[in-house]
Amino acid sequence: MRISTAQIYDSGTNGLLRNQYDLYKLQNQMSTGRRVVTPADDPVAAAQALVTEQKQSVNQQFLDNQSNAKTQLAELESLMASVGNVLINAKSRWVEAGNGTYSASELKAIAVDLRGKYQEVLGVANSADANGLYRFAGYQAGTQPFAESGGSIVYQGDSGARQLQVEASRYMDVSYSGREFFEGIPQGNGVFVANADSGNTGSGVISNGSTVGTFDGRSYELRFTSATNYELWIDGALDSTAAYTSGGTINLGGAQVTVSGAPAVGDSFTVAPSTDESIFTTLDNFIAALESGDTASAEFKNTMLRVGASLDQAVQHVVDSRAVVGARMAELESLTSLGEDLDVQYQSQISDLVDLDYAKAITDLSKNQLQLQAAQQSFLKVTGLSLFNFI
Repeated sequence: MRISTAQIYDSGTNGLLRNQYDLYKLQNQMSTGRRVVTPADDPVAAAQALVTEQKQSVNQQFLDNQSNAKTQLAELESLMASVGNVLINAKSRWVEAGNGTYSASELKAIAVDLRGKYQEVLGVANSADANGLYRFAGYQAGTQPFAESGGSIVYQGDSGARQLQVEASRYMDVSYSGREFFEGIPQGNGVFVANADSGNTGSGVISNGSTVGTFDGRSYELRFTSATNYELWIDGALDSTAAYTSGGTINLGGAQVTVSGAPAVGDSFTVAPSTDESIFTTLDNFIAALESGDTASAEFKNTMLRVGASLDQAVQHVVDSRAVVGARMAELESLTSLGEDLDVQYQSQISDLVDLDYAKAITDLSKNQLQLQAAQQSFLKVTGLSLFNFI
């Protein structure tokens, strides 16, 4: 077979270029630390790495959401704690005001202090995050949730809670409805509430009572027809009459109360299923009772008993709400731990698919350099051969 000089040069040049390309490819891999620099290097590995990177990206977004949720919940729990501290302080002032030795001016001084606490709670209720979103407005995050209207506090938000997706199938509440936290507090002992009619003129005082078994949920009214007798009305209908003894126990369908003092004819007392009362109403009733300064009246005593029970319910409600938030934060810690483990696994999978084995790469680089040098030397020798050298 005849081999022309052009073929020799072309073949030699192509061989040198292939060796240089292989050497360049190894150098590029070593400079980037990746075996698969372009999909052409390993199409299957590149495709698998892309799928894994997408999974890692989604997982990282969940981790970011979890971090965001933890921040928001931590701030929320701190606000709840401040409300709880106000209520505990109010209960302490309730005990202080009920010792019977304070003058009207001293009670009014306590009322002034409580007015400040009242405004503190209102400030917490209308607090916003760094983005200007109200924490206790539900879905209406751009609307101030609580406003004073006609001497009372009106809720302007809704019952929703903003959420963040913290896992593929888990959406977590990161806010709390103001209606639920500030207004969803049961009156009385949490099952029923005992009240004295505001028009009573006698000195009768009704206790907050307790349950005996299960309360039947009906509404009861004691209407006094004399100093020693009363009528029992159930759900608006006369049921029976009974004799009254001050301090005696009265059983009403699973509710047990006592009435003490001397009720006047026409005075009435009710026992009905608990309804919700807001923290603001409880504090306002407490302040109004203190400002009246009439510690000897039955109205003051009845109001103070109701306020004391409502404060107990409010404190417990705050504790329960904080427990809910704490449970969410604990769940987030678990999800974050799992997410971080997944991130490490994804990174390991990607590394196995596309990262460079430096030991092998260095060996290949040395081999390719040697091959290139040998090819260059061979090319020089071959191209240097000529018959003219022997003439």
